[in-house]
Amino acid sequence: MTSGNRVNRYFVMADGHKIRLVVSRFDERQRRLHLRLPASATCWDYAPLIDVMQREAGFEVDRFTGRSAAQWLAELRDRSSPDFERFRIWYEVAIHRLLDLLSRRPRVPDNHYCTELAAPPLTSSLPERISALGLKRASAEQWSATLRALTGKGVKQEELDMSGVLIRLFRSPADAVLSCEQILAMVDLAHVLPRFVCESRFGYEATAGWDERCSRIPEKEFKKRGLPGKGYGAVHLVRFRHRSLGWSIVRTRYLDLITERRDWWCVLDERGRAIQQAVFDLASRDEAIAFADRKIRETFARWGNDRALAKWERFALPGGDAYREILLQLDDWPGSYAPRHFRTRNVLVHLRTSIRTTLGGQRVLFVDEIQSDWHADLHAKPQGTIADAPLRKEWPLLAMKLMLWWAQRMGADGLAWSTAELQLERWRGFGPPEGLYRKTLPDAAQTLAKVLDLALATTRLSVRQNSRRVVLGKKGWEVRNRKNEPLTKPFKNREQAERFADLTGGFSEINVPVLWIMNLGRIQSIPLYGTGSAATWLTPEIKPVAKAAKPTSKARIPANVF
Repeated sequence: MTSGNRVNRYFVMADGHKIRLVVSRFDERQRRLHLRLPASATCWDYAPLIDVMQREAGFEVDRFTGRSAAQWLAELRDRSSPDFERFRIWYEVAIHRLLDLLSRRPRVPDNHYCTELAAPPLTSSLPERISALGLKRASAEQWSATLRALTGKGVKQEELDMSGVLIRLFRSPADAVLSCEQILAMVDLAHVLPRFVCESRFGYEATAGWDERCSRIPEKEFKKRGLPGKGYGAVHLVRFRHRSLGWSIVRTRYLDLITERRDWWCVLDERGRAIQQAVFDLASRDEAIAFADRKIRETFARWGNDRALAKWERFALPGGDAYREILLQLDDWPGSYAPRHFRTRNVLVHLRTSIRTTLGGQRVLFVDEIQSDWHADLHAKPQGTIADAPLRKEWPLLAMKLMLWWAQRMGADGLAWSTAELQLERWRGFGPPEGLYRKTLPDAAQTLAKVLDLALATTRLSVRQNSRRVVLGKKGWEVRNRKNEPLTKPFKNREQAERFADLTGGFSEINVPVLWIMNLGRIQSIPLYGTGSAATWLTPEIKPVAKAAKPTSKARIPANVF
């Protein structure tokens, strides 16, 4: 397992499987587990946060096993595997050499992560197509030729390639005769399936912030507030007060025979009483504010829940309800890509949506923007290495398919989306992707309309003019005029501000394309590639996207592994 001072970057199992350790999902695992790392962590403290990947013979990239190093080791132990002790020693030696690097990672997980909104019923057409061939048993060569011929009958070449079935057939013994069931077990597209997520935070967030002030607390109040120093010449000054909750940050000057320091910071709750464990613990203003924010979240933990973030709401069309930023994320994709607009790893597509009412009274799911940073970077070939991504030609179609399903789930009458003209007006000289809105999305909509017998039309929306703008200011949501001047005091939430802007502003009408779905049956299945047939969409899923059996592998080390 070691050669001199160098540790092998792979571990060879007794059955020939070769595995790697990767840290590309380290931060995500830490957030999901809410795991606080000790200041001096050992290799075993990191074991739940490090992924195990393995490479199958004949493949060029590793695949996630879905298990952390801790889970992998536990499975080996539970099976009384002969690999248990060897893997334990190899892992310990490998991570011990990287403890200094790992120690630079945050000890406390950031309160920022993905929340899965729903599980789209995405399915591959391959299992059904293979089953429909009627071929019960055949040689590997015959199966390979038969499957390649499917690309002339509607199966996408990328879908066939990504499934890995052709490589697995190539690796089969020349004289092997394989059943249909064995071929179906070779189809594995799990790594291409996107998660339907949004970026979120958990818990009660004291977002109103702190106001700076300077007011002295009378000595007669020291005792009832739990502050030290009555009769000893202590001075307590309120230096910050929370804008909405009434908590205070107090600077204390106090000296007696026991304490050696004179200056302290302490925190008062909404009743004006000191948080006792903080009276002599906080040495600076920043420590006191951080402590107060944490105690506020703990105090109001019963109000805690997942709260979707809205980073780009200011770029949406005025008005609309239920604004949401939806991400299609490839969590199990072996490469690692950091998008420009979000903090989530491997965002294949992001969409900004809201519910709007047309002039005719119909409710539509309106897609304000569809974008793929990943594919844009691959197309632009920026400096540095960009991990390859699937669905290069089909990501707009995939987005439209999922939005059609989401519109139905939201109880909308149709799916509408932005036009190239709206994008040009919004972004002006920043160069929006005109081709996407002028041709790619309309072509995808026409294809879906034909397959599902939907009406593709134009509808009219009433949109507030620029005489009223809703902007998030320092103290809340503000309604501003054309001169960017606030018209009233800030509102607590955007809905209130939008309502005031609607009541006082003018409106204009715009035309947007729409797919009407009122007469569409309940969507039961969505083709991962292509559009399939109406029966594919409306028939309950028979066989999920299969995972192949655990492969044997020869491996090359990806860029993001130890």
